[in-house]
Amino acid sequence: MPQLIAVVGATGTLGRTVVEVARAEGLEVREIARSRGVDIVTGEGLDEALRGVQLVIDCFKPPTLEAEQATEWFHEAMSGLGDAARRAGVTRTVVTSIVGIDGMQDYGFYRAQLAHEQAAREHCPGTVIVRATQFHDFVGNMLVRDGDGDGDGDGDGEGLQVMEAPSQPVDTRAVAALLLRTALAEQPDELLQIAGPQVENTLDQARRLLAARGDATPVTGAPASESMSRGGMLPGPEVPTVGQTYEQWLDEHERPHDTMTGGAPRQGGDRT
Repeated sequence: MPQLIAVVGATGTLGRTVVEVARAEGLEVREIARSRGVDIVTGEGLDEALRGVQLVIDCFKPPTLEAEQATEWFHEAMSGLGDAARRAGVTRTVVTSIVGIDGMQDYGFYRAQLAHEQAAREHCPGTVIVRATQFHDFVGNMLVRDGDGDGDGDGDGEGLQVMEAPSQPVDTRAVAALLLRTALAEQPDELLQIAGPQVENTLDQARRLLAARGDATPVTGAPASESMSRGGMLPGPEVPTVGQTYEQWLDEHERPHDTMTGGAPRQGGDRT
C-alpha cells in the first residue's frame, strides 16, 4: 500500500528538495511548515497535518543559531512532533543532522543539533538519523560584513568575512534521495551518513561564489572553532560520497546562463 510521507520544514532548502524528489517519484507528500498553517512547537494544525501519515522526514531548523535557545526549541519541537506522530500512528521519523557533530561540541549550534538528535530518539516513533555534510549554499549563508562580530549582517566594513575551515559540501538532491530511501526502507540502520565528493576550503568557496555572481566584493577568512579548523566538518572514510562537486553546483546555480541555449537560470539557496 502506498505510504503517505510528511515533510517537516517543507519550505526550507532541503525540505523543498525532498518534496520535489518525492513527487517526481510518484510519492504522496504532505507539507508541514508554518507557512502551510502548521506549527510543530505550538501544535497548531499538527494533528490534522499528520492524519493518515505513516512516515515523517524532519528537515526543519530552529529560528536561531544561538545554542541555548536552539536547544530549548529543538526539545519543544521534537516533544510536540513526537506526541502528534504517535497519535497519528506514524511508524518512522527520519531526522536530518550534520556529519561530525560529536567531535565539534565547541561550536554552540552543533551542541544544539546533537540535542536535536537526542530529543528525536526520546520522543519520536522509529527515529533514524541521517547526517549530511554542509550543503553547497552553506558558505553563502555564512558570509557577513567585515566588523560584524555578532553575525547579524550589520558590520560597517566594505568587505565580507566567512569562517575559514575545510569542508566537503554535498548536493541537497543527493541528501533528499537518501532521506526518502531511508524513510521507505524496511529496516534501515539507525544512523546513516552522506557527504559530497570533494574537499573544499570555505574561504576559497566564498570567493568563487562571488566571482560566479560577478561580485567583486573582497572576502577574508574569520576564525572558525578549533574543531572545525582541524577538519571536524569533514567526513570519515566510511561515509559515502555522492552528488555534484561545488564547482558543478556553481555552474548550475550561480553562474549566468544563456537561456537561448537551454541553460538554467541562476538560483539562490539557504541552509544548516
